[in-house]
Amino acid sequence: MNRSPVAAFAASLALAAPACGDDAGDSQSSTTDGSTTAATTDDTTTAATDDTTAATDSPTTTGDPDGAAIDAPAETWTWIPFADAHCANGETTGIGVNLTTRSDRVVLYLEGGGACWDEATCYTMNASAHVADGYGEAEFAAEFDPHLPKVMTAQIFDRDDPNNPFRDMSFVYVPYCTGDMHGGDNVVTYGERTTMHVGGANLVAYLARLVPTFPAAERVYLVGASAGGYGGTFNWWRVQQAFGDVRVDLVDDSGPPLDPPYLAKELSDTWRTQWNLAASLPPDCPECLETFGAIYDYYGANHTTQRWALLSYTRDWIVPIYFGFTLEEFPQAIAEIVQTHVAPYENAGYFLLDAVGHVLLTAPLPITSGGVDLQAWLGQMVADDPAWASVDP
Repeated sequence: MNRSPVAAFAASLALAAPACGDDAGDSQSSTTDGSTTAATTDDTTTAATDDTTAATDSPTTTGDPDGAAIDAPAETWTWIPFADAHCANGETTGIGVNLTTRSDRVVLYLEGGGACWDEATCYTMNASAHVADGYGEAEFAAEFDPHLPKVMTAQIFDRDDPNNPFRDMSFVYVPYCTGDMHGGDNVVTYGERTTMHVGGANLVAYLARLVPTFPAAERVYLVGASAGGYGGTFNWWRVQQAFGDVRVDLVDDSGPPLDPPYLAKELSDTWRTQWNLAASLPPDCPECLETFGAIYDYYGANHTTQRWALLSYTRDWIVPIYFGFTLEEFPQAIAEIVQTHVAPYENAGYFLLDAVGHVLLTAPLPITSGGVDLQAWLGQMVADDPAWASVDP
């Protein structure tokens, strides 16, 4: 990859971080409104020692062997620590939950925050959030406010918005501190720093407790923003497998599956190797080991009873920086993706907004494109409205 775009982006973080959106690599802070509590904490910190850059033979972390259900106060944001989930720096991490009895539906949200794959991107450019400093209960309490449309939150968590189609669901918030788009299962050494790219392995640990937490789940929505959007795409099969007969739908916000000529093969191969990305891809999809577009096609052929959506600006300014092409090329790239990998599938839809930006779920409301309101469009998806259809500007 041509490093100069990423370097320029890193240099801009100090100036533009408050307005950057999910992949700023540097998050805003806010105080909580007093509704955030912490469950019993586990202060265990495990340091990684493996210095290999090769893929590991088995998952780096495993779920709770007892599959203990999560117990938390109703409709109160609560931090749940996991001794078997780790950030890139080796510290343990966890998830936030906001449980409710209003419905039996669940939102599993994967946070964004850039990506990194070597010493320069991880520790010099700081191109991915919380890689060096980790993410735990203190970061959750300091940064997470479900009511503000900013870097670390999404408006889908707003229970007071009558137009929010997710408002009555239980929420699970998965932070991002592994630099691997939630897809890694590998431990590497960059310079003198041991780095745990274990986002995919962490999700395995989370699912081991989340599934028994929702024994009567009617439906699950796997939602991801930016790097979290890619993570949702990588792991959709895994979440569906974990929940069994419970239908899992996908919302990928600003994580389009780019391939050559927009993503250089050398960079793609580097990501796949450094993160051991194969561990998080559908095991019965050999094509997925070669191209990201093949993952969408796999779901189109195999996830025929679920719905899935891609949200994107027509001129996303963050994605080209990480993938190594120009902003001017993005309109053509996204047009090719939706026509080739989304439009052919009956249960898939896309929502394109003709503007420069990144991540629609955190943008100021209302958001309309082609005369269609985004919240209403997502409501159609949630309600299985047969009139639900893709939106072009």
